[in-house]
Amino acid sequence: MSQNNRKTWISVLIASVVIVGILAVTAVGGTAYFIYRHVHTQFTPSENADQQFAKARARFAGQQPLIEIRKDDEPFLHREVIPKTMPATKLDTLRVLAYDTRARKLVNVSIPMWLVRMAPSNNFSFMKDNGIDFDSDRVHITIDDLERRGPGLILDQAERRGSQVLVWTE
Repeated sequence: MSQNNRKTWISVLIASVVIVGILAVTAVGGTAYFIYRHVHTQFTPSENADQQFAKARARFAGQQPLIEIRKDDEPFLHREVIPKTMPATKLDTLRVLAYDTRARKLVNVSIPMWLVRMAPSNNFSFMKDNGIDFDSDRVHITIDDLERRGPGLILDQAERRGSQVLVWTE
């Protein structure tokens, strides 16, 4: 290999490493920014959390949640509230409001529906293994079910220890 060829390959290799490094920094920075914009956590007494839950629940007064957690912690899906046809409006956001009484931590998550649609599975499994006692394999709800339902209350659960979870779509 000639000296010029070797210099060219070294330049290409260095440029490739720099480009991959810039892409990695961009991906990490983009992820951090996304989490910063869509996940809000605050430590607060349960009285303040109760006020925020009451305000969020007021929007859904009289509306039955799509998923009901019964006294035996068995999830029940109210399929009768899912129409057979799609509504005129498309869903924009999936919101989760959760409060852990032991940690006194209130978490407010806003997930854009385009991101939910990009998930590798069409199942409603974002809550699995995130400290929420929910078995999506037994409920069998899909993103299509959520979109046919339209904006509204998905889950309203209060545990015996005082922890609460509220999930809805907008």
